[in-house]
Amino acid sequence: MINNFATTIRKVSIFFSALLFVFSYADATFANGFNGHSAKMRLTLETPGASYTRIRRRNGITTFDYRNRSGLLTTTQWPLILRLESGSALTFVKEFFNKQNREALVLRDPDDCLVLTSLIDDIAGLNKMAFDENCAGLAEDETYLEVQTEKFDTFELLDNQNTGNDSIQKRLIDNECGGQPETSNVACLRMEDGKLQPVGPKTGGQESDGYGYGADDDASGMVVMLDIGGARVFDPITFDQNPYVLRNMAGLINTVSEELLTGWRKTAITMTTHTLAGYAEPIAIFDFSVTDSKYAGYNALVRIDSGPIVPFNYESDFPLNDDNSKSTFNPFYDEILAQIYPVKVTLRAVAVSGEAPDFIDDMDYDGNFTAADVQLAGYTLISNEIKTTLRLTDDNLLADTPNPKCPPRTVLYLDLDGDMASGAPQKQCKGTSSSTRTRRVPR
Repeated sequence: MINNFATTIRKVSIFFSALLFVFSYADATFANGFNGHSAKMRLTLETPGASYTRIRRRNGITTFDYRNRSGLLTTTQWPLILRLESGSALTFVKEFFNKQNREALVLRDPDDCLVLTSLIDDIAGLNKMAFDENCAGLAEDETYLEVQTEKFDTFELLDNQNTGNDSIQKRLIDNECGGQPETSNVACLRMEDGKLQPVGPKTGGQESDGYGYGADDDASGMVVMLDIGGARVFDPITFDQNPYVLRNMAGLINTVSEELLTGWRKTAITMTTHTLAGYAEPIAIFDFSVTDSKYAGYNALVRIDSGPIVPFNYESDFPLNDDNSKSTFNPFYDEILAQIYPVKVTLRAVAVSGEAPDFIDDMDYDGNFTAADVQLAGYTLISNEIKTTLRLTDDNLLADTPNPKCPPRTVLYLDLDGDMASGAPQKQCKGTSSSTRTRRVPR
């Protein structure tokens, strides 16, 4: 008994020693700084929870790799919380002129004289000689995080015009489908009637809601990368992906809050995203009119996130999708959703000095979008990178009753075999019916 107890104590001691080493290594990394500069900000992933974290350093960039092997999320209603901390931040600054707003947390100012022309250089009508008039004529040497607090942004909710970077706020208003996808802030795809329609997460259309693809108007220095669904850049006609460009998903951050000083004497910024439909879901195209002979023996085709066309067979009756349908539920949707889920999503994030890009280019052509690409594009990184791989499934696949009549917004019916037909029902799906159901917790 005593020996077993001693063994247990030793194991616990080893565990905590290893844990202490990890955090000591992280502190040492930040003390040495990034890109030859003094320490700036530590970026951590607060949720989704991870099993453990590995710290990697490559080409001068530190990555906190959050391992989440046993985790499972549904496609919507989970929190993404990012936290930035600095033990050496200098000051918060703000410039509000003629309804044009800029705010930032200054992290570094070697000459101790605030010259933040890059923060305010697009404010019309403002004297931009220097942020501090006493510093006129001096060169800008500051490093800063452009950020300000925001209580809540979401689609179709008019944003407070006195908060946020007004220039970014305007860019978050959706433009019309049909522009160049590499520069457009809306992801579009051609529907069966030939018209282009936005796909992926709902972003609010023409409303000035401060919510959409691109840099965020409140957390303007953040870059959030998700290589899935509408975050990808693809041709609106062919659905073929441009593998060298990705949209910045930071514009879908809902809330931004700050702590002037934590119990650890650090200044902290917390950014929260409440994920909604389409945020981290693949776009799946289904074709139920299969006439091409090379797909003989199959009654359906699917193409997920610009990948190959894959044939499969479904067995349940195709839902009527009309007002006279006697069946509120149809197991057909379980069959097609099982073609998509579970799915793995890689998420990366990093903070930059000044304003983050709306698009991330694969600058090193390695097939991945990372903080290294952001740095190679000319941006100054002011934090480590965080990375995690998430596993998601559709909520209805966990339910004990068959799925409702309507598919998710990322499931589309379009022609894939060239016969100009998708086999979709003539009437449009009009919503789900209420029901009683249970949803089991996966083990």
